[in-house]
Amino acid sequence: MNPSIHIETGRISYRRATQADIPRLREIFNAQYARKKGDEYFLWQYFESAWPTVVICAEENGVVEGMFGLQRRELEEGIRVGQAIDLLITPRLRGKGVFAEMGRRASASFPDLGLLCVFPNLNGRNACVKSLGWQDIAKIDTLVLDATRELPGVVELGGSAGNVGRFARFRWTAELRAWRLGRHPDHRYETVPGKAGAFAVTKLFQDPRTLRCFGDVVDLKAPLADRVLLADLFRRAVRHLAGKGVESVTTWALPHTPLYGVLSALGFVPLSQERYFCVKAIDPALGYLHNISSWHLNEIDAEIY
Repeated sequence: MNPSIHIETGRISYRRATQADIPRLREIFNAQYARKKGDEYFLWQYFESAWPTVVICAEENGVVEGMFGLQRRELEEGIRVGQAIDLLITPRLRGKGVFAEMGRRASASFPDLGLLCVFPNLNGRNACVKSLGWQDIAKIDTLVLDATRELPGVVELGGSAGNVGRFARFRWTAELRAWRLGRHPDHRYETVPGKAGAFAVTKLFQDPRTLRCFGDVVDLKAPLADRVLLADLFRRAVRHLAGKGVESVTTWALPHTPLYGVLSALGFVPLSQERYFCVKAIDPALGYLHNISSWHLNEIDAEIY
């Protein structure tokens, strides 16, 4: 079934969103999240994206009441992945099978996908597992460091480095980073250079109410097996953010990766958050990607940072 075709199902119909729908998509989004988005975000994310992207809308009596975004991305080994983003439905259409239908139509937009995935909050996680049959394979905690404390000059990196095999990672080319980091309508990023061509990408966040500053290390490019280089890179990134006046620095690292051990040695500690990683292998040969130990993920991989 072509998901671009407008099909009636009782009073509910489904179609692809166009730029003319941006004001209504913004209304639906801002009604459910504290951090508000402007029209520029939806234009950038869906209609000027670096990846092939579709948004399936659900309408009731001609009014958009739900949205399901899907971007066709790639892993470094060439596997094509459909990453779902901004999965929203108004209360009036909940419990009617609309979410599942939007998901099916979005997935059908890209017949060459090997895998589907999403980085949802708890509500999104429950919807994807229950309605779409996706598997919740990880709850991703944030790692946080007190930026006001002095970093250890030398860290003990003895013991196991963790899994140093090949991880599944999202492909990030220079062009993709230029779109994701250079053109983002809401965030500003800075690159911190490291040794041997390595670099980290940082982002500042200031609480509009308290004016307190926090920093994220959202991305890094470095060999995961080189723990000395990773430690040096994160020292540089933390010092850069501390110089901006941040109170704490946060990042992602999965516990089975060498990066997790490096960050623990530097003083990062886990902070629980309601962020999940759900997947569904369409190609049976990719069933191993239902195991989180197969993955390395950075904050940049999720649309929320």
